[in-house]
Amino acid sequence: MATTHSRTTAGGTPATASMSRRILDEAARLFYEDGFPATSVRKITAACGVTAGSLYNHYGSKEEVLYAILKRAHEDSERMLEEGLLRGGDRADRQLAELVRELTLFHTERRVEGLVARTEWRHLPPEQAREVLDAQRRVRRIFERTLERGLSAGRFRLSDPRSTRPVQVDVVAKAILDMCINAGQWFRPEGAVSARELADQYSFLALQLVGAGSPDA
Repeated sequence: MATTHSRTTAGGTPATASMSRRILDEAARLFYEDGFPATSVRKITAACGVTAGSLYNHYGSKEEVLYAILKRAHEDSERMLEEGLLRGGDRADRQLAELVRELTLFHTERRVEGLVARTEWRHLPPEQAREVLDAQRRVRRIFERTLERGLSAGRFRLSDPRSTRPVQVDVVAKAILDMCINAGQWFRPEGAVSARELADQYSFLALQLVGAGSPDA
């Protein structure tokens, strides 16, 4: 995603960076609980314990705050996926297992940001909304390329015995993405399954979905 128009710069002081993060964290919580339209700048500043002037020192508008939240979420999730690919080495089944694990962890451990990113992007100006959609497409393409590599190597099987056509890669990628992303809607840290346990289970299920064996084999 392109660099935000935020007034906060990478060279800011630690206190400035800390306040910027606090604004984003509190705004994300409010956008999640009340929705973007119902969340005013006054609500955000009250939650942060700062004045409107302090917020505007960091972000020029409520839309800029939302954009910064989504930019951070997508950049962090893409970085986690790239790290997962590296850990998977040169085998597509291991790569897929790591991708599913990382995306599930992101959407369970940072569920508020993930849900806001999925639902509130429509309130961004058109150019920034397009950037968010482009980031979503990049993530989907990472999964599609991994599935394509697994098929070419003979590690994945996407055949449907009821049809003369193989199951399409993009359909399988979307199914796996939906599984990982939607975990954020129901997962609770106090539940019977931890985020990492769920990530491991989803990793196993994804491999079963594509007809792969154990990635340790």
